[in-house]
Amino acid sequence: MSTGIDIVLAIDVSKSMLTRDFERNRITRMSAARETAKVFSHSRPNDRMGLVGFAGRPFVSSPITLEHEWLRSEIDNLDPRARELPGGTAIGSAIATAANRLKEREAKSKVIILVTDGANNSGRIQPLEAAKLSSDLGIKIYTIAIGSAEGRLSDRIISNAKQEFDPETLQKIAETTGGEFYHVKNTRKEFEKTFETINQLEKTETKIRSTVETTEYHHWFSRAALICSLFALLAQALRPTPGPE
Repeated sequence: MSTGIDIVLAIDVSKSMLTRDFERNRITRMSAARETAKVFSHSRPNDRMGLVGFAGRPFVSSPITLEHEWLRSEIDNLDPRARELPGGTAIGSAIATAANRLKEREAKSKVIILVTDGANNSGRIQPLEAAKLSSDLGIKIYTIAIGSAEGRLSDRIISNAKQEFDPETLQKIAETTGGEFYHVKNTRKEFEKTFETINQLEKTETKIRSTVETTEYHHWFSRAALICSLFALLAQALRPTPGPE
């Protein structure tokens, strides 16, 4: 029996996630986020995990489940080009959607891991309002900002590139709920180290119920003793009675 943690991964799938600034411009932010999230799910087999994607609005990609193979297949399907989503970054709505999946859960610990490379500019609820509601529900949020050291997008991705993310808001989201804020710049190792830190902070309490099987051998000895007794009685019965001297 295991008592794991319920976790929802909320991952940004806006067009800016196609920026190639990881591993010396060889892979996109989306690819780095997908691969690291899958490794993280492998490391927590006893935890129930769900998946929410978001751009200008959020969508539930996977319910909270222990079927991690299914979860990883849904992580693979996250692609900014695969869905017709409105532009923008709805961080507050993404948090609210993830929290809504967790609020009725009976897990001792509930966690949202929010991965984004943008500042909130869409949605019906502000990020800090969503964070406060999450905190009231006992949900902790870890925020991970993705972006280059300069903190700016390339004009090849969007016109009039602006500051990629709002570190102050992301930090307040984490602080409001008792989580942590991280900035991942341009290597997969940074991403992996961040998820490993969260992995260490959110320990799973696992109780193992073991069953001991015993094999009974005493009946073999009982049968042998019974057979020996029968032979002794038979021998005594067949022995002739000695005559008088």
